[in-house]
Amino acid sequence: MNLAEELRAAADRLRGLATAVPTEHWGSRPWHVEECSDTDTMESCLCIVAQGEYREFDQPQIPPVQYIADAETREHAAYIAAMHPGVGTLLAQLLEIEADVVAVRTAMDGTEDYALDGGSDYLLDIARLINAATEATA
Repeated sequence: MNLAEELRAAADRLRGLATAVPTEHWGSRPWHVEECSDTDTMESCLCIVAQGEYREFDQPQIPPVQYIADAETREHAAYIAAMHPGVGTLLAQLLEIEADVVAVRTAMDGTEDYALDGGSDYLLDIARLINAATEATA
């Protein structure tokens, strides 16, 4: 697989994951972290990532909050909440744009010398992490 294909494969994977997240009735409503009460233990209740506007427990939720994931710590939950599918979709676009740039540069000089062509090693690193995760789950 050449560099442009690596970037595109990661973009496709990420876009697929982002679009597979159920959004009916939810759209782009924000994700946030809800914590357990102080009396709960880690075995009975973890930090929760939820979608929908945060409200106090006694306020009505219309539509009600949708729970996305459990996490062992508030820090894990905050990270998951920051990775809303909109982030994935935009990152996929960025990876595709970089793939186009790499393809053009490769066609112009016949090499895939990504770093010397001024490519962002960070985007290639991100693509490789996404692709490695894909291989691990295949």
